[in-house]
Amino acid sequence: MDLNFKVLGSGKPVVIFHGLLGSLDNWITISRTLSSKYKVILVDLPNHGKSYHTKKFSYQQMSEKVHKLFLSLNLSSVSIIGHSMGGKLAIKYVDNYSSFVDKAVIVDIANKNYSSNRFNYIFNGISEINLSSFKSRSEINEAISDFISDIGERNFVLKNLKRIDSGFEWSPNIILLKKSLNEISSKVKLRSKIFNETLFLFGQNSQYYNSDDIKNLSIDFENFKIKIVSNSGHWIHAENPSDFLSSVDNFLSSGV
Repeated sequence: MDLNFKVLGSGKPVVIFHGLLGSLDNWITISRTLSSKYKVILVDLPNHGKSYHTKKFSYQQMSEKVHKLFLSLNLSSVSIIGHSMGGKLAIKYVDNYSSFVDKAVIVDIANKNYSSNRFNYIFNGISEINLSSFKSRSEINEAISDFISDIGERNFVLKNLKRIDSGFEWSPNIILLKKSLNEISSKVKLRSKIFNETLFLFGQNSQYYNSDDIKNLSIDFENFKIKIVSNSGHWIHAENPSDFLSSVDNFLSSGV
């Protein structure tokens, strides 16, 4: 079982983990800019994009699988950028393979338990519409708008559609992800405190963190920096790419 990935540029290796229902395609634009200075490895995580599907969701198993990919690519001293679910995976990867990691950038996620109910409307929309009854993406877009009203969020979800001979199907493992929302949303259990240099980027308007989350970072992380990115919510890299890129580059170049 292989992970789908794409490599851009050359130099110091920087790996990007996307979020729930995302794929490496969501990060192509950001990666093209970063690739002028770094070797960027984009990964479709298990049960997403063009990567394989599993029977259960596990941050531990995901970290082991991406580590095998890194070894196969002869990577070492990698820096990791992880967004949302991918941020939690990045935290678990650093926990398991700290000596293999140079720096980590955790994008708009804290290591805590989140309510899995926040995703119900998305998965309800995906589950309720019968793809076999539609002939075009525009028809699916109209149907799912009853569940996902925000056009940006809806377009993000619809990027997971792929055309097949009989019409359309979803690329992600929707059934597994829906039943694994508690695991996806849970706090990642760490073996020990993380000492690797870590940058936390939070969107100014994001609902994914609060002041207590900021205060509690020191419980699990020793050597970290926090930046609140203005004019952005949860999708910092899409909503304020300029500040996102400068923050990442400054950190990877100079550190904490």
